Amino acid sequence: MANTDWGGIFPVLVTPFGPDGSINELRYKELIDEAIRNGARGIVAAGSTGEFYALTISERARLYKLTVDHVAGRIPVLAGVADLRVEDVVDACQAAVAAGCAGGMILPPIYAMPSPREIVAFFEHVSKNSSLPLMLYNSPRRAGIDINPALVEQLSKLPTVVAIKDSSGLINQVTELVQRVGGKLRVFVGYETMIVPARAVGAHGVIAMAHQIAGPLIRDYWDQALKGSEAVDDMGRDVFAFYRCFQSGAYYAAIKETMTQLGRDAGGPRLPLLPLADDQKAAIAKIIGEAGLRRWAKT
Repeated sequence: MANTDWGGIFPVLVTPFGPDGSINELRYKELIDEAIRNGARGIVAAGSTGEFYALTISERARLYKLTVDHVAGRIPVLAGVADLRVEDVVDACQAAVAAGCAGGMILPPIYAMPSPREIVAFFEHVSKNSSLPLMLYNSPRRAGIDINPALVEQLSKLPTVVAIKDSSGLINQVTELVQRVGGKLRVFVGYETMIVPARAVGAHGVIAMAHQIAGPLIRDYWDQALKGSEAVDDMGRDVFAFYRCFQSGAYYAAIKETMTQLGRDAGGPRLPLLPLADDQKAAIAKIIGEAGLRRWAKT
């Protein structure tokens, strides 16, 4: 297994679309360079924030390769390899290996609502059929099932499982993960709003969304999280304000709208999501104005 001593900020990049709906590769490369300049220690391509569910298999494979080639060894690249069919998950893993990705971020089976025994069988199948190092992705709200710490501990025995991204939003769950598997797996949280408590209990990193909008803010928040200073409190208010922007509409469309309002356009979302309605855009503009977030517009 290649070096998977991952940690720090791993932004999961949006996939910028042009007016015709095609992937804007030039803008995507700019986002990669900005992320690295602002302290990213890894990048996730075609993850949930990258609208993997709206990309074709060939587009995802293209993004994996584009990201690896442009990063050029500066930091690890993880591929979003979640899908509905287990065969498509394995194909995505194989495409990520062929592209040179350092690993893949993988949800449990989507929609099927499997039992713990079936979840284990799913990950065993993927692990047996691909050499790609895997970051388990626990997203109970979106997947409909919770990969709890006891189940993660069981899955940690698989040879290709090297990390866990926990988006439960529960610090007690993150704490238990660190205690149970933190010596074997790299433990990441899925929200920058959890950086301070997650770092306090020993989490290794964060899979970030706001970093691509306000890189210096998230970099400094991560670096200063354990100091308990007034500066950390001030930065935290801005981090939470960004997340209120994201909650003003469907998350992935709202992230792109927030970027647009701060001069960091990445196009609109693809169906099934729509660009935000006028009242939703106004809600984001109000948060940006009241919280003074425009000072993070240039990163």
